[in-house]
Amino acid sequence: MAFLSLFCCASFGQIPWSSDVYAEQTTFIIAVETALPPFSFKNEANEMDGINMELMEEIAKNSGAVFEYIPMEIKEAEKALMNGEIDALVGSTYSIEKDNQLDFTQPYFTMSQSIIIPSNREKDIHTLTDLRNAHVVLDHTTPVIRTFLNMRNTNLTTVSNQYSGILTLLNDRADVFIGNKWTAEFYLKKLRKEKKYIILDEVIEPADYTIAVKQGNQTLLFMMDNALTELKANRQLNGIIDKWIMPQSDRKIARLEQFIFWLTMILTAGAIILFIIYIWNQKLKKSVHAKTLTLHLLNGDLENQRQKLANSEAFKEQILNNIDAGIITFDHDFLITSCNEKAADILNISKEMILNISNHNGFLKMFVASHPEQGEKSTSFLRIRVLNGQHEQKVISYSMHKMFNTEKLHTGYLLSMNDETEKKTLEKKLITQEKLHALGQLVAGVAHEIRNPLTAIKTFIDLLPSKYDKPQFRQVLMEHLPNEVNRLNAIVTDLIEYARPRPPNITHCPAHELISLLAFHKVTMEKKKINFEQAIDENLIFYIDLQQIHQVILNLVLNSIQAVEEKVEKMIKITINKENEKTGRISISDTGKGIKQEEQNHIFEPFYTNKDKGVGLGLTLSYRLIKENNGDIQVKSHPDCGTTFTILLPLFTNETMKEEDQYEVTCISDR
Repeated sequence: MAFLSLFCCASFGQIPWSSDVYAEQTTFIIAVETALPPFSFKNEANEMDGINMELMEEIAKNSGAVFEYIPMEIKEAEKALMNGEIDALVGSTYSIEKDNQLDFTQPYFTMSQSIIIPSNREKDIHTLTDLRNAHVVLDHTTPVIRTFLNMRNTNLTTVSNQYSGILTLLNDRADVFIGNKWTAEFYLKKLRKEKKYIILDEVIEPADYTIAVKQGNQTLLFMMDNALTELKANRQLNGIIDKWIMPQSDRKIARLEQFIFWLTMILTAGAIILFIIYIWNQKLKKSVHAKTLTLHLLNGDLENQRQKLANSEAFKEQILNNIDAGIITFDHDFLITSCNEKAADILNISKEMILNISNHNGFLKMFVASHPEQGEKSTSFLRIRVLNGQHEQKVISYSMHKMFNTEKLHTGYLLSMNDETEKKTLEKKLITQEKLHALGQLVAGVAHEIRNPLTAIKTFIDLLPSKYDKPQFRQVLMEHLPNEVNRLNAIVTDLIEYARPRPPNITHCPAHELISLLAFHKVTMEKKKINFEQAIDENLIFYIDLQQIHQVILNLVLNSIQAVEEKVEKMIKITINKENEKTGRISISDTGKGIKQEEQNHIFEPFYTNKDKGVGLGLTLSYRLIKENNGDIQVKSHPDCGTTFTILLPLFTNETMKEEDQYEVTCISDR
């Protein structure tokens, strides 16, 4: 029995697209089968018609593309599609074998093949098993052909299309025709043979009808899929298929059933509404009676409410006078209406004096920056004010807010302030202490790193007078002394580069150039049997100093190589993609030994390292170079679970291009 499966729900993943995506190619060559009614066939005007044609026209409207149709048989069209001679094939059936050669959209129609037999053989043939020793004709493109090839004692004839198969059956050159139910019905009616032949309801090899495109043509595939999803969501696809498949009488019955259903729903809803109105009316009577009793009680409660209001005002007053923030309120004309004791304490002015200086412009000038009329609705500021009361300097943070009543009408302003003097003093002391601590760490690190090569050099110099004549000593001297000197020079060079950085040479840089210098590391990884993967968005263009970022990436990859050397699973992966419209992301992940949480807090500090031969300036220099390129670096790591360094850097955008052009014009005008 043929069956229909319409995927009308919008559960397919939506891929954002627009017709602008297909601006490069708006005309596509589409192959259609000419003998597959009601899907695609030539009508009496010798024009292509059917479900497939109407479907493609709707897709063309939605996508803004233009389709040119070429009549072709399925097999011929599939070969032409694989050779790139056409762009798509509508009405192709999906199969695993074809999926290895073509790409398919989501299905728009699903049906099985049916058995068509003469009426006089109705008692002899019911299922596939009754077709043994029978002469069967079928389309060579149908998926059911595999089933019959595996059946013994079956005489099989294949034809190029469904129409040829029907003619073979009608001319008594076959006992059975296996084919599309709808196509068979169409031709039997057209040839006036529908009463002499029967279409059995046996379900054979269901197949999905889809649109096939050349493998790898993702642009056209996405366009087709998105258009099909929209047609299914809007139920337009149902309408197209029902128009050709559902008989006229069935459509009338369906419309009548739908009308009866909605009429029943409306009558039921009306009855429910009337019942609800009746229940509501009864409740309303009880409610009116209850409200009348409540009104009498409200008069007695009014005096109690007045007393509670007075208590509430006293309670609010106590709260305002005991909070740590100073509060001053103003009316529309910016005249002071109230203040709490903390505000008087912060300003070193008595509460009475504050209330009496409502028109004092000097007081308002202290807070003019946060006046709401300046355009800021609620903005916090931090300013240093000199208060003449006790001639002391204070740091006050404050913010101005609009006040509204219960009807959302503007009634005035509220000024909130805090004394930040002591906090700022402590912050300055803390910053000074941190600078001294960092300087101490830097000096200690320099001393420690320089002492080791100096000790080795001093040892060789002390032994030089007594062992210079020994060749073995001279060989050891020539082998180790230059290494120690080079190490000492490297430490001083890194320290100078860290202390006196050069300004970055910012320019636009394609993403693939960021890993162009990893060839040496790749050789090392191959020798150490480390798996290396990379995923790069080739369309990204960064706005950075390429040489500096090269240095950062090389350093991080080297750290990853050293981290995975002793692990069983050795994997390093570099991913370059987009974080947002203005920022790109470079992720370097490994499956190494990881970094402890307490070590992560110090890895960017100078001379901090857990390596036996490390200096501890690599990540420090990397951090500084990334910051100079207007970027940021993040690290996620757990012991024995690997480490991921994520670098965020600016992208080269249209705004950047405008800034460059503006800069060039400025430079030319300066000359």
